[in-house]
Amino acid sequence: MLAARALREARVEAERMVLATRSAIAADGDLLDDAERAEIDVLVAATLKAAEGSSDHHAIEAAVKALAGGTEGFAAARMNRGIRSALAGRSVEEV
Repeated sequence: MLAARALREARVEAERMVLATRSAIAADGDLLDDAERAEIDVLVAATLKAAEGSSDHHAIEAAVKALAGGTEGFAAARMNRGIRSALAGRSVEEV
């Protein structure tokens, strides 16, 4: 029972992470160079493969962790873009 639940939860988390990554790329993919995009694509594929083909929740969790780690720089770049956009045209006194 617990193993089956852990497997389902890992698969759901993998799907969530893949969807979030794809959404981020659709919105801000221009922040990635070709090599970064290719690396993320490989990590997404590995995560999907693990979620669909593995019955080991640890393997799926490891793939999700690798995808999260591989997208940290992209997430930081997206956050920086958002901050710059929010602060554009505002004086220090306004912030």
